[in-house]
Amino acid sequence: MTKPDYTLIFVVEDDQSYAKVISHSLENKNFMNVKIFSSGEECLEHMWMNPEVILLDYRLGEGKKDGMEVLKAIRKQNEEVQIVFLTSVDQLEVATNTIKAGAYDYVVKSEGAMERIRNILRRIKFENHIKKENRLLKRSRKVIMGVIFVLIVFVLFLGLLQILR
Repeated sequence: MTKPDYTLIFVVEDDQSYAKVISHSLENKNFMNVKIFSSGEECLEHMWMNPEVILLDYRLGEGKKDGMEVLKAIRKQNEEVQIVFLTSVDQLEVATNTIKAGAYDYVVKSEGAMERIRNILRRIKFENHIKKENRLLKRSRKVIMGVIFVLIVFVLFLGLLQILR
């Protein structure tokens, strides 16, 4: 069995049959750890699980927080998680507003939505890998600079000893 591509993906969708289609599609493509929530409130209660990606329905039904409210609440808890909006509303204004509010991307629920979601998840995985590599390089650079500093001090100390002899 191959290693899953993601530690954890949340699907926040009030249409449980659509949520199961997404979950099944991702599990079949090796995006394995998928948790489904039917409301934003339920998702927020489980943020301690630290998902890497949240697929969030824009309209979560009567009496529930809408997707934009959930996005704002998530951002208060976790700035790093990538949020992708799912919606049946194909309007440029809605897409623009979600991206401005901090969403990574926006997917219209249509025939090609599953493939688009998988492509977005691959892109997020690649970008997160690059970020991780950059953090490691920065740490390595600091260590190397520290070693160089110690070597310079050591050489200067040896030079000073030679002068004092």
